[in-house]
Order: sequence, then structure tokens, then C-alpha cells
Amino acid sequence: MPSRNDAIYVTGADARFARNLHQLLRAVLRHRWNVDAHWVIFDLGMTADQRRDLMQSFPWIEVRTLDLEKLPPHYVPSYGAYAWKAHIVWEVAEHAKGPVIWMDSANLPRGSAQPMLDWIHTHGFYMLHGRSPLLARCDRRMLERLGVPRWLWGSRELASGLVGADMARPEMRKLLQDWATLSDDEDIIRPKPDTFRGHRNDQSVLNALVQPLAALGHIKLPNLDIDISAPDPVKFLSTRNKLKPTTPLWADPLMRARYGLIKAVDQLAIRTNKLINRRWFPSRWRGEYFELRTTKRGQPDQTVIPCPAGHYYADPFLWDHDGQPWVFFADFHYFSMRGTIAAMPLDGKQKAVRVLDPGVHASFPFLFRHAGKLWMMPETCKNGRLDLYECTRFPDQWHRHRTVFEDVNTVDTVVFKHNGLWWLMTSMKSPQAGGPQRYLAIYYSDDPVDGIWHPHPVNVEGREITSAHGTGRNAGAVFEHDGQLIRCVQSSRDYYSQGMELRAMTLTRESFTERKIATPDDLTMIDAEGVHHVSQLGDRIVWDRRTRH
Repeated sequence: MPSRNDAIYVTGADARFARNLHQLLRAVLRHRWNVDAHWVIFDLGMTADQRRDLMQSFPWIEVRTLDLEKLPPHYVPSYGAYAWKAHIVWEVAEHAKGPVIWMDSANLPRGSAQPMLDWIHTHGFYMLHGRSPLLARCDRRMLERLGVPRWLWGSRELASGLVGADMARPEMRKLLQDWATLSDDEDIIRPKPDTFRGHRNDQSVLNALVQPLAALGHIKLPNLDIDISAPDPVKFLSTRNKLKPTTPLWADPLMRARYGLIKAVDQLAIRTNKLINRRWFPSRWRGEYFELRTTKRGQPDQTVIPCPAGHYYADPFLWDHDGQPWVFFADFHYFSMRGTIAAMPLDGKQKAVRVLDPGVHASFPFLFRHAGKLWMMPETCKNGRLDLYECTRFPDQWHRHRTVFEDVNTVDTVVFKHNGLWWLMTSMKSPQAGGPQRYLAIYYSDDPVDGIWHPHPVNVEGREITSAHGTGRNAGAVFEHDGQLIRCVQSSRDYYSQGMELRAMTLTRESFTERKIATPDDLTMIDAEGVHHVSQLGDRIVWDRRTRH
């Protein structure tokens, strides 16, 4: 695509941020973002001296005035609702024929704008990702009022400090017009009472409009991060370079260096923290350990299944092979910082044997039988797939039969037959997830091996998306008890794998309900703190328990 800078850039400031605006425009000159482009600057309450200085220093800008007296009080910049932003962007965009790009006054160009412009021309829209999920940045009352599906509430926020849209596309015109229209309603842009401090006003409204379109494929977003609390952000733009109104011009290089150093240290700290907590085994070893325990129904004695040093075992599933009980489980190795799937006979002294290593962290080795064969659907969310494996030789040879879902992050998947259908229940992350939040997803099929898995209507409800610490995830296989269909569920208030509970389900193609039930007398061991998963086979019970956290 030939290089072109035919964009209209929009920004603005009041007296408090006029100095930021001056700094931005100097950076625009340094990096030639003004060449062939049109810059529209909105006076949101600058002093006469500030406005005159801008016009004299940057004669290529067009300065407009926003008449705040004709607008509702929540448009005033000092009010903090930022309704004025969408208003002035649409004022320009309404008459534009090509790209319109909003720039916060505290932004600083640091490189070529061409990749951004090329993206806008090709895909129509441009925003950068933040790191937090929507539910941490958007008041839930606003998300619900605007009909944002709950299964998207865990998606990473989009930062409104830089917004680009191609006005040659009708759908982009409608998007920016809707942003301005919704911002006119104070109950939407800043719901009352103002009790949720994470709400980002104008940014939240725009996210509520963009995220559903992106999830449906109507908008393609660049997979790039803004330079706030991101380990590897974009290099062409620096954000939040705020200056006091009295900062002298000669201090600009010093202030840029100061912010650059702060962000470099922040990014290094994030990368270091990630390395320590996820790749450096002593940290994981100190804070996380599970042990497997087993017993027989009606017997008080519990036996700890031994585990070699440098490992822990978790997520046990019992299986009968030729009359002998076996237990499959996740074998986590601290030195490699990931799990593999292992198995051992429950009776006797045979050591665990590795049965599956897909090259990424593997856990929750759910087993089921169909068409006379043994199948496994383990958790391998790090590769972005849910795979189905066929056992070709028990217990240690498995062949990947098919990928059930692609481009998803699912964990703790169970499969079971109920009322003539096969059901799949899993915990799924929102697209472009910004945190650990997951929602319950259910599918049904006539054939669990080669059939099509149809989504259940409950999926759009995003159940459990607001739960913390893994609450709502499966904690073992579904089973029947006293005529009820029972789901084992993780239930954690303060930390992951703090505990579990049992829920009775009613399930049809059209509906799904569940409620917590009392633990049966022969399963009361799961009520202990730290119990994370349970499996049953005849009179044998195996469970895991977190003993360090």
C-alpha cells in the first residue's frame, strides 16, 4: 500500500492540559505527523495566552472552540465524565471522508504513524489494548444497560487515548456517532451513584460498542498494547506524559526522559515478575503444592499417594482397566514449570508413568469411553485449543484424534451423557482476555468423538464471569446421586483451589439451572479447606488438596 497521511487528527485541552498539548504538537513536528495531515485542536477552556501561543507556535493547526455553555454540565472537562471527547470527535468525523484519529493531549509520537494509517485504511478501525478486563474498567450497570454480553466482560479493555476510524466506511461513521450519542446520557457515561472507581467513562462507552463487534468479526483490532503496564508495548507512541501548566519549554527533553525511564522500569518489572512467578521454580514451589489422597467409602483412613521431590500431583481421575483401578492425574514439575499427564494403578507399588506430554502445560485428564474406545480430553489451554485424544495402548500411548475447539482458552472440561445427548461443560475465557475470569460454557452433540458440538443458550449469559479465584470451574466428573445430576465445582473466596462444592443440575437443550446441595455423607472429605478436585469409582475415592498457598 502506498504511503499516505490523509488523516484528520483531533485533540484538545483546557487550561490544565494546554502545556501537554504544546508538548504533543512539538513531537508531531519532530516525527512529521503533520505532513499532509490536518490537525484540529479544540479549545476546551484554555486561557487567551495559551491559545495564542499554540497558534503562533504551530501555524498549521486549526483551532476550534467547544461552546460548553450550550452543553450539559457533564461535558465540562473539570467534571471528569469526558463526554466532550466523543462529542468533538464526531463533530469532525461527521464531515470527514477518510481516517479520523483522536489523540489525547498527553500522547507523544515516537515513530512513524504509517503502520497505524495502513491498518485504518485496510481494516477501518484502530485502538490499542490495555491489560485489564472490561469488568475492572467498566461499571457493570453500564455494561448491562448497553447489552454487552457477559461472556465478553473478561476481554481486555481498549484504551481510548488513541482512536482511529475510517469515515469512508458507513459502519465506522455509525460507531463514532453512537459513541457521541451515548455520551450525551450521563447515566450511561458515568452511572450514579458513582461507587465504582475503576470506571473509565468515555473509554467504557466506546468499549461497550466495539468489543461485541470485534468478537463477531465485524471489526478487526490490532493485537498491540498501549505503553501502560504492558511488558512489550507499541514503540511508536508514548502515552500519559502529563506536565504541569508551569513546566518550562526547555524541560521537555528532561520530562520525556523521566517518563521514558519510569515506563522502562515498569515494563522491566512486569517482565521480571512474570519470569519469577511463572518460570522460576522456587517461587512456585513456595506458594503452591497439592497432594493426592485416597480412601474407600465407609472407611475413615486416608492414604496420601506418594509424589517424587520437585513434583506435585493434582486433578485425579479414576479409571477401571481390566478390573484394576487406575488414577490419571496432572504431574506438575517445578523445574519445567508445567504439567504432563501421568497414570498409575491405585493398588500396588508401581510408580507413575507419563502418558501424555503435548509440549505445553497439561492437566485435568478427563477420561470417557465411547464406541468401545477410551478417550481423553485434557486441559492444554496454553496452545489455544481443546483437543481429543484416543488411547491406542493403555495407559501410555495416545493419538490426537481431533481438535474440538480452536482459538479458545478452555479449562477443566468434562463430557457426559444425559437424556440421550452427549454434553460438554468447560470454563472459557473471553476473547483477548485481560485476566483470570472465566465463564461457564456448555455444548451438546449426538457424537462426542466426531460430531458437531452445538452451543447451549446459557453460554451467552457468561455465568461465573464475575467470580474470583477459579470459582465455577469443574472440580471432577459429573455424576448422579439420588436421581440428581451433580456437578463438582471449585468454590474459592480468597485464593485459587480454596475449596469445592456440589451443585445439582437440570439440563436440556434450551435451559440450564444448578443449585448448591449438601455434601453426601460418604464425600464429606471434600468439605475441607484446600480440596480442589474429586473422582469416584465404585467404592474408591481420590481427591487432591492444596496444602501450600
